[in-house]
Amino acid sequence: MDDRRGGVRAGLAQAALLGLLSLTACGDAASDLSRLSSGEHGRVTAVRSGDVVALDSGLTVRLAGVEAPYEGAPGAAAARTDLAKRVSGRKVELLYGGARRDGRGRALAQLRLEDGTWVQGALLRDGVVEVRTYADNRAMAAAMLEDEARARIARRGLWGAGVFTVRLPREIGQGGRDGAQGFQIVEGRVIDVTRTARGTYLDFTSDHQGFAALVAAPAEPDFEAAGDPLPALKGQLIRLRGPVGWNQVMRIDHPEQVERLKAG
Repeated sequence: MDDRRGGVRAGLAQAALLGLLSLTACGDAASDLSRLSSGEHGRVTAVRSGDVVALDSGLTVRLAGVEAPYEGAPGAAAARTDLAKRVSGRKVELLYGGARRDGRGRALAQLRLEDGTWVQGALLRDGVVEVRTYADNRAMAAAMLEDEARARIARRGLWGAGVFTVRLPREIGQGGRDGAQGFQIVEGRVIDVTRTARGTYLDFTSDHQGFAALVAAPAEPDFEAAGDPLPALKGQLIRLRGPVGWNQVMRIDHPEQVERLKAG
């Protein structure tokens, strides 16, 4: 490994540890779950993928806030097996904290087993899913990020297998033939913050030519309300997650996509 690259990785790992300690969800996931709206109950009759199950009522449930590898992709079978081990044949309660249905009519919910086990948290701690929230569905984000961080730092599951990874800004290249590079988690230091009509750009290179993130204008007040105004991110080490387009720009539309890390 290149020494300079290794040093950057080590620094980010140390920052990640400190960031884990500073997450606001150090807390009690059970109490957070209690704030959600209780929905349907049912027994899991099929596990369709690492983040989709079917209930005996005929309802299909997409686990909110997390994403497993797509079917056929590396790690997909492991994620599906892990979920099946935890929920197959068991009764679950659906808990809602945002949009309740996706465009395919599937329920979007947190899942809780009869014994109180929070399914998303268990999968994240096993390292078989990543956190992926949306502007209209971000309940439990802080607790999920904490559980993901523990698995990532311990190299559990798909983190240890190299399926899940955190990239540096310079590792995000121009998109291939299909353009978009898909969902990515990226850690780096913000070099510049630029306000435009479209929103606020967070640049990670001094020449503004490499990887950047665009915080959509409608989301800017949410960052202010969260106590993290965008101009204050300049010079800060952050971790952000979301889809990266052909132009090396990640689109951000809610604050939970961005974590501020503490450098050691």
